[in-house]
Order: sequence, then C-alpha cells, then structure tokens
Amino acid sequence: MWRRLASLPFRGTSEKLREHQALVIKSVELLGELFAACRGGDWAAVRSVADRIAALEREADEVKRGIEMNLYKGTLFVGLKEDFLRLAEVLDAISDRAKDASRIISSREPRQGELQAFFQDCPNVERLIAGTIEIVKDLEGAVRLLDKDSREAIAAAHRVEKAEERLDEIKLDILMQLSRHEAEFSTLTYLQLRDFILMVDTIADTAEDGSDVLTAMIVKATF
Repeated sequence: MWRRLASLPFRGTSEKLREHQALVIKSVELLGELFAACRGGDWAAVRSVADRIAALEREADEVKRGIEMNLYKGTLFVGLKEDFLRLAEVLDAISDRAKDASRIISSREPRQGELQAFFQDCPNVERLIAGTIEIVKDLEGAVRLLDKDSREAIAAAHRVEKAEERLDEIKLDILMQLSRHEAEFSTLTYLQLRDFILMVDTIADTAEDGSDVLTAMIVKATF
C-alpha cells in the first residue's frame, strides 16, 4: 500500500521499522523475566535484567534515528512521513517505559516479607505483565499487516484498543488491593510498587496510541 507512494529509500525505512519493533518487543518481554526474579527475591538478577532492558532501549534509540534519516531522504507523501515518524516515536516510548518500570523496581530491594505480601495480596500482577507483553506483540502484528492487508491491520489495531481496556481494569484491581493492604508495606515500598504498576500500565496506554496512529495511516493511504 505504502510502497507505491515511496521512493527507494523508504524500503530501508520499512526494514529499520521492523528492526526497531524487534528491539522494543525484546525490552518488554524482559519484564516477564524481571517479574520472575522479583518473585524469587533475587535482586542481583532483577538489576541484571533492568540493565539489559536499558541496553535494548539505547539500541532502539539508535535505530529510530536511522528511521528519521531514511524518512528525511525518502519521497513519501508528507502526511504519511509524519505518521511513520509518530509510529516510530510511539514504539520508542514503549521501550522507554519498559526501561523506566525496570528501574523503579530495581532501584531498591523491599524486605522479603513485603514482597511476599505484594504477590499474595495482588495476584493479578502476573496477568498485568503477561497482558502488557501480549499487547505490544499485537501492535507489532498490526504494523506488519500495514502493507499486506489494510482491513486486517485495522482489525488488529482495534484488538489492541480492546486489550488496553482489559489491562486498565486489571491495573485498577491491583491498585485497589495494594491500597487495601497498605499497612503491610513501608511508605517507600508502597510508593515503589505503586509506581511500578502505574509505569507498566503506561506501556499498554502507549501501545493503544500506536494503534490510533496505524488507523490514521490506513485511512490516509486509502484515499
């Protein structure tokens, strides 16, 4: 769909975008490993995973700069250039938020009893992490459909929006449970865990922003 509107440099942009997405997905997938290390109380592993997420985020930044240069050199319709740039920025923001979430949780080690209380009182945290990884993969699938099947791409974008709504409900349940059991945590630990949940939630919010960009791109390209 887009290729007939673009010059040869855009082919490099498409490849860079796929490379960018792969790095973003890896950074978010590592949240699952981070969660497992937290649950096991292995803070050396928590910090190691956080460092790996930060390294992937830096690598994604470099690839995004390559996308920007390719868009500058290409002859893609100006409106679509802006949308591709917005899409790259949304993807980059996802890896930024994964890095921020990992830094929040790795910044200090709660007492073992606090961690046990957190996982016992807030059992939906695992669902939130798994759903967050899945929604980013769903966005990647929607992007892959851009130049293959616009109808399916829009349907995939809509699935991302619905998934974000479900994750928002899970987040609210976790925050309610955390508040209900606030007395079991020190003030610092309570704020750390709350901020971690809120930051993980912003990943799904950002994925939904990406689905909005995709929908706008498809509508523009079909006129």
